[in-house]
Amino acid sequence: MRKYFIPTTIIFLLIIVLLIIWKPYHWWLALLIVPLIILGTIDFFQRGDTIRRTYPLFGRLSNFLEKQRHVLQEVLLLNRTEGKPFNWIQKEIVYKRASNELISQPFGTQSSYKRFGREWMLHAQYPEQNVEENFRINVGSSLCKKPYLCSILNIGGMSFGSISKNATLALNGGAKIGGFAQNTGEGGLTAYHNEYGADLIFQFGTGYFGCRGENGDFEDLKFEQICQNEFVKMIEVKISQGAKPGFGAILPAKKNTDEIAKYRGIKAHTEIHSPAYHSSFSTNDELISFLDKLRQLSKGKPVGIKLCIGRESDFNSMIEAFSYQNKFPDFISIDGGEGGSGAANVDSLHWVGSPLDGALHLANQTLIRYGLRKEIKLFASGKIISSFDIFKVLALGADACYSARGMMFALGCVQSLKCNLNTCPTGITTMKADRVASLVISDKKQKVANYHKNTINGLKELLGASGIKNIKQISKAMIARKVNERETVLLSKLYPFDSDILHKKL
Repeated sequence: MRKYFIPTTIIFLLIIVLLIIWKPYHWWLALLIVPLIILGTIDFFQRGDTIRRTYPLFGRLSNFLEKQRHVLQEVLLLNRTEGKPFNWIQKEIVYKRASNELISQPFGTQSSYKRFGREWMLHAQYPEQNVEENFRINVGSSLCKKPYLCSILNIGGMSFGSISKNATLALNGGAKIGGFAQNTGEGGLTAYHNEYGADLIFQFGTGYFGCRGENGDFEDLKFEQICQNEFVKMIEVKISQGAKPGFGAILPAKKNTDEIAKYRGIKAHTEIHSPAYHSSFSTNDELISFLDKLRQLSKGKPVGIKLCIGRESDFNSMIEAFSYQNKFPDFISIDGGEGGSGAANVDSLHWVGSPLDGALHLANQTLIRYGLRKEIKLFASGKIISSFDIFKVLALGADACYSARGMMFALGCVQSLKCNLNTCPTGITTMKADRVASLVISDKKQKVANYHKNTINGLKELLGASGIKNIKQISKAMIARKVNERETVLLSKLYPFDSDILHKKL
């Protein structure tokens, strides 16, 4: 192809010239063909892309299809059970619940029961008619002065900067309508988080954005001022997250706008690194001291930590230290390695971090072993979007959960996987003003509230079908998983409690 490009180009140009001389009114052909010849010539002489160099002009089509492969698959090629990370069945559940549409489907499930890993709930012969509607938990240990009555489903951490201002506003409005909490993410507390007055869980990570001093360390006064806001109900210290545990993060200079810099307490238009570690603590004892300080500065509001579990021994030693010193957080958020609503290091994204199921079971039984289960609430996050997802994490030991990508679908996310490119077509994860403006806050905030309400209602129906009255009665014995061609195993068998803690009371 490459060797024919120059002679072919010369022939095309000669034909165009002769045609215009013969029939002058065909001049418009030059407007169509010459730009293509210019692009092909650029491809011919550039050295960075082998395909374009070998196949001038036509190579561009190959590159376009490669870059847009996921979008084409999602729209044209995949069936209802194939998409990744979420298939169409999962997305449709959110879309319909967000729109208050009839959520029924004819002709049976399209998710095969023969697939290994397939899970289902074991219903009761006689469903429960009087399910309790108390889907809130009290977060606050014996060390906490201002416990918070929290919904069991809340908005996962997504900071302004990773999502747009309109997305942040719509989430805040939806949380206010539905009476649940919005996690700020680690990008600082912004005016968009207080537009509608929803309850907030203020999160910060290793960059200490929002409570960051000039040298990048934690600053007591800034944190104390944030906690004085009545709508800030809880504090969450992010030690690690599912998509990139043990890795830092970079805010590119082109995304570090004046507004984002103001809220994060950083210099605008510069590349900002969030390290993989905290400068305020690096041992369990230092973590305990830091949590004590946060409890004092916040005047007794619930203080918790968020992490993705790695080595079991590390988590065990941390809980042991909490128990030994009788000082502990009010809640622990367990983020599964399959989580992640934003961009992450490719190695970390695919191969680092424990999946949520096993990590949640480990956290639950470790807290029981050290006698802290009544003190510390467990939150779960990682691909939680359906009522069954909530039922399952509650069975594995969670008290409540976060959903980030579920809430993004409620905002209209189409899973184009452009979150890290600033080209999100739905205005959710981009800072481009024209695309952000397309996200209508008044419509989307109601859809966020609808999604929450209908998902909780779906959970209530699952409880009734299980023959139980409330979420405290959910157990791992109510869920089965197909593990091979002939065997189905209960989650209670896959994730049993260690024999030495069976005598402990929850």
